[in-house]
Amino acid sequence: MPDTHPFDLATALTATDTGVWTGAPAPDYANMVGSFGGATTATVLNAVLSDARCQGDPVSMTINLLSAMGTGGFEVVSKLCRTGKYTQHWSLELLQDAKICATATVVCGHRGDVFGYQPVTMPDVPAAEAVGMQDGRGPLKWLERYRFGFVKGLPDWTGKPKEGFGETRTEVWIGDNPPRPLDYLSLAALADCFFLRLLHVRGTMQPMGSVSITTHFLANQADIKAQGTAPVLGVADAMRFQGNFHDQQMQLWSSDGKVLATGTQLVWYRQ
Repeated sequence: MPDTHPFDLATALTATDTGVWTGAPAPDYANMVGSFGGATTATVLNAVLSDARCQGDPVSMTINLLSAMGTGGFEVVSKLCRTGKYTQHWSLELLQDAKICATATVVCGHRGDVFGYQPVTMPDVPAAEAVGMQDGRGPLKWLERYRFGFVKGLPDWTGKPKEGFGETRTEVWIGDNPPRPLDYLSLAALADCFFLRLLHVRGTMQPMGSVSITTHFLANQADIKAQGTAPVLGVADAMRFQGNFHDQQMQLWSSDGKVLATGTQLVWYRQ
């Protein structure tokens, strides 16, 4: 029997009642403080996708990260707010030691065989094989759980402040380490696999963290299956850094040029 992938261990939940789940942070996905936000996001989403009441695929999710989690167990409580003909709405809380660490909303939807159109084209970048994928390295444990192939925007870990301002845009191939077939949970985590833009702009690791992350899942089941274990192309950028907060937009592309997900997040920083 094959070993369970570290990501599946990190996002595993146990049902204790209808809409109540328990889990524990995974050391493999540790961040500077607490757990990697992508793993937390995927875990909360798993509480919806594992629920027998869930109908359709996830189409949008927003998670607000109130505080970092400790190493102990946690509880995810979900509320099914409404099930309509086309969409289903959920509200969730993640609690640890009776304190709320994250709140989230998830929208699921039925994807029909209707009009489809993609007016944008994939950035003109070399294939992942040509770029060369490398295991993640750095001061954060979760980086080791991914492989990266940077086309543009390689982060600078020297810790020396940049002269002027660094480039805000990143184009990078990203894949699970070890490889794992793509699904909506891993897509949710990949949406947060970008280094925060402040690090690229200033070149130093300052106190910073994601406050709110929104991801729109544009991939259908066929797109997910076709991607398999191949890395996805991630694009991230920012528009403004001001008053302790900056934005960060992202796109995730399939190997054959389909938009799999888009999203944005708000980042707090102190510098």
